Amino acid sequence: MLSTATKGNPQRIAVAKGFVIVTLLFFAIAQVNHLFVSVTGMTEWSAGMFTISRCFYWLWLGCIYLYVTRVEQQPLLLWPEKSYGVGFYLASVFGIIFTLGIGNVAITYALYFAGLYKTNEAVLGLGQFSLLLKIFISLTAGIVEELVMRGYLMPRLQLFFRKSYWPVIISSILFGIAHARWGTLANVLVPMFIGFIFACHYQKYRNIRVLICCHFAWDMISLLMLPHGGE
Repeated sequence: MLSTATKGNPQRIAVAKGFVIVTLLFFAIAQVNHLFVSVTGMTEWSAGMFTISRCFYWLWLGCIYLYVTRVEQQPLLLWPEKSYGVGFYLASVFGIIFTLGIGNVAITYALYFAGLYKTNEAVLGLGQFSLLLKIFISLTAGIVEELVMRGYLMPRLQLFFRKSYWPVIISSILFGIAHARWGTLANVLVPMFIGFIFACHYQKYRNIRVLICCHFAWDMISLLMLPHGGE
């Protein structure tokens, strides 16, 4: 499973250290968010805290970029970005959004009939956010999460494995676990499914821009579909 060329390879050692640093920074962000909540008195799911936490995620991406360019001494995206026509982008966006919609419904109903579905009241509260904040949240998710979970992570995982499916599986699982703070099983399994679809697409087509568009569109649609407090 693991590549035999891993041991003693300076590039892989730097990448492995980067994985540790990126993970520690991710958990550090969570702790800083909790600190802000305790110091300021804001609730974790308030508009103010969401704005602050999204800014920290941009800082996280900036730290990753500095590490890969200064320490690894290579670009953030190891896989060269392939260019496609407008038709590819349109087909990908509509096809992926449709697939995610079907998967979301299937997972939700499966959990419901298994007695494992739980409504997340905190997520429903996001419907009260302003349109501008919803756009900022969706842009942050689309750009930061895709550049990190697909663009940064997958090509570097490939350095450690012979089989191309391992980066897809591992990145999908990690993407689901990263959403565990949302509090329900559905909030882990649905992102895991989303991560799998995105990872398969990136593995095949090597185009991160279309995934950023898809991720932004999916999150934006999801936020706009939430009931607004004033309605």
